[in-house]
Amino acid sequence: MLNLIKAWFYPLRIYIPYVIDVIMVSDPEHIKRIEASGDVDRLHTYSSGTLPWWVRFYFRATKFYDEDRDLWFLPLESTSDPSYAGRRAYFEDKVSTGYTQEDVAHEMVQVVNWRFFGEEIPPPITDAAKCTLQTFGEAALPWRYIAARRAQQRVMTHCAARLPKDAHVLDVAHNIGEVVQAAAGTLLRLRDNLDKPVEEIFTSHAPTPQVPRIAIRSSTFGGLLLFPTRAAKTVVIFKIGKAAAKTRDLLFTFSTGRPERACVFQDFFLAFMRDLQKALRQMENSDS
Repeated sequence: MLNLIKAWFYPLRIYIPYVIDVIMVSDPEHIKRIEASGDVDRLHTYSSGTLPWWVRFYFRATKFYDEDRDLWFLPLESTSDPSYAGRRAYFEDKVSTGYTQEDVAHEMVQVVNWRFFGEEIPPPITDAAKCTLQTFGEAALPWRYIAARRAQQRVMTHCAARLPKDAHVLDVAHNIGEVVQAAAGTLLRLRDNLDKPVEEIFTSHAPTPQVPRIAIRSSTFGGLLLFPTRAAKTVVIFKIGKAAAKTRDLLFTFSTGRPERACVFQDFFLAFMRDLQKALRQMENSDS
């Protein structure tokens, strides 16, 4: 009986026939095992129209998916997608541009995104980028969902009109939203932890709390589940933020515990956070 209960709640599975089938995985070893199994892949390994209805409904109001153009953010694309290698190379090239020490005093969203546009992002767009959905629970609030959809469309329209043709519009649009939505919390954590290594800060408080995968074949993940996943129907949510906090491993902050496909911005982010922390420390010392 104990094994039966554990199989249902660890990992946690929410299964309502014909409605939803989602598995929440927070154990670090389970995350790595499932990711490496070949039983799951990124959401856009399937065409958008064939994904579960609740996935499409939620993500169309986030910074990760543009329904109008049928575009998905790069980390949600399968490695087998023909565009993946080129898009990642484009990101790596732009990130390698680096930044100057003067940039540290400027707004974070401009530091990250000027290299893509060649100009600053206007305040109405950064304000709109704050409004896209960040949690599944927000999608249940009609007024919040409608506002998020409008914000997502506004940011995408701005990016589509200004980016060069070789840029993937959603990849860059996502960066605006990610920086704007994470900036306030990031600055507060740095301010409150001026003497802690940034590696420790951002494993305890990972900027990305969770990432999705979708089943591509039937599996119990080596006996972790009571009954098998269903290809193209079962969604797996890796709680990488919890795993990072538990293991103090940056590979969970920027990936799923494995170096394969770690976030392109990892080195840039850590270097920028160290310099920003240094600047904040200097400001505090000058005020004391």
